Amino acid sequence: MLFSAVMVLASWAGGAPVPVSAQGELFNRMVENSRREMAKKGGKVVIGTDWTNDEAKPVLNEFKKDFPFVEAPTFERLRTVEEMQRMLIEAKTGRTPALDIANISHESWPDYKKAGLFPKPSFSYKALIKALPKGWVTPDPRIVDPQDEYMATTGLARGIAYNRNVVSADKAPKDWKDCLDPLWRGKVLYDPRPKLNAFQHDSKTRQWYLNWLEGLVKNKVVLGRGQTENIEKLASGEYSMFCGVNYYSTMRAIEAGAPLGFVLPDPFAMELGTQFHVLSWSAVPATTQLFVVWLATKGEQPRYREFPWRPGVDIAPLARGKYMAVCDVDCLNKSSQYIKIHAKILGLPGAS
Repeated sequence: MLFSAVMVLASWAGGAPVPVSAQGELFNRMVENSRREMAKKGGKVVIGTDWTNDEAKPVLNEFKKDFPFVEAPTFERLRTVEEMQRMLIEAKTGRTPALDIANISHESWPDYKKAGLFPKPSFSYKALIKALPKGWVTPDPRIVDPQDEYMATTGLARGIAYNRNVVSADKAPKDWKDCLDPLWRGKVLYDPRPKLNAFQHDSKTRQWYLNWLEGLVKNKVVLGRGQTENIEKLASGEYSMFCGVNYYSTMRAIEAGAPLGFVLPDPFAMELGTQFHVLSWSAVPATTQLFVVWLATKGEQPRYREFPWRPGVDIAPLARGKYMAVCDVDCLNKSSQYIKIHAKILGLPGAS
């Protein structure tokens, strides 16, 4: 392995210890508050994320099964910054947006915070992940915001995709260095919108990653914007491999019949995603937190967006024993800095 450290799946040990009885009581109080909220709303709650309907349906069905007092959870797809800005305007003008629970994209956070739409949650996530019921999985503590205002609930792993009709089995990539192989000079795709910021953020991988980027440039990497667009080009046979690709995007294409293979090298990059804040207009703050904690530690996460430490998920055997560099909250906050360094190495227009 390139790095000797491996992903450690253990309980968070930071902060002051909380007695077990107090921990369990905290979780139970959150559930009881949620039960009261749902009684007032007739068991109805509207949840918005960037998932598809097919992804959301099994998640909400399982949530309802585990918490029957959430009688009628419904889903609305929330994808664009424009949609989130419309909700922002509604809330600022005194109207109540339709979504009770929503995954607001990182780009919109400053505007929502400035408007006071992200109140401090009533229950500490740092404490809740130490108060989980038996059978729920203790998560990597980095999914919790250091300020304890929200949690990430899904993970986006990045690796290498290749065309199995173009790349023979004996030449299939196994490591990031294969993206630099002169054999594939001018045949490797890379998205200039950085998906591997986790490597730049992690002190163990930073210099290696910057050197690797320079190697991509020397190997005449082809820059193409968009995961979907690049996967389509790869599937057509126009290119040999796509380095820094979403595991999720690749596996969906494979399911649809694309002749692709996917490799999760060691180390691999993981971006924490689908963060939910409690919303100031929502009448279900405790249900928001219950849904978030449940989804991150017990519930059925959308396929191929699961955390790799969750037992039984598709990515778990691929990730086992490998070093995981994580793009967490601090990483997201430093993204503009990382993007500038990334753009300069790639020689993108306007980079200096």
